[in-house]
Amino acid sequence: MTLETVGPIQPGPAPRGGPMRTASRRLIACLVLVACGSAAGQAAGPPASQAASQPAGEAHDKHVFSDVVTEIYDGTWTATFDRGGVGPTGTATFVLADFAGTWHDVGPAALLKDSVCGAKPRPVTVQLSQKVGFAFTVFGVDVSPKCPDLTVYVKHIDANTLEGTVESKAFAGEQKIRLVRKPQAPRRR
Repeated sequence: MTLETVGPIQPGPAPRGGPMRTASRRLIACLVLVACGSAAGQAAGPPASQAASQPAGEAHDKHVFSDVVTEIYDGTWTATFDRGGVGPTGTATFVLADFAGTWHDVGPAALLKDSVCGAKPRPVTVQLSQKVGFAFTVFGVDVSPKCPDLTVYVKHIDANTLEGTVESKAFAGEQKIRLVRKPQAPRRR
């Protein structure tokens, strides 16, 4: 099989790869067309028949993992739970932005200083972000080998309240947890 070259061959040093160079250009052109076509298709949204079959509140969501779904969980939350394996005080601040965040035990300094996790913020990674539920992992081992990892599963109660369970190897079974979104301060212009 031979490939045609496009345009005259210019005098000078021999091209590196001759016909392959033209094939590379064609491949790049194809990729650009595919990318542009794909982007145009996404910008256009779902077909009218599909949009009409969706409930009005879900018509803008193209996929269950879309940014719209993620944004409903972004913010600063106060978590409350039973003291013990989850945390020394029964209260933590959870901050989330774009699939990542921090978990920080808060409360009386006397309780925090004796904790294996201390008062240090721990990294959080989102495991599930859908309208029907939300799950994330708090990585305690980043703070101390004795600080337990936590896995939190919650569902919507309302726009500012999530309830569910928290699990850890530090305690048997699961405990109840409640997250309440902190109000945002008004933006100044």
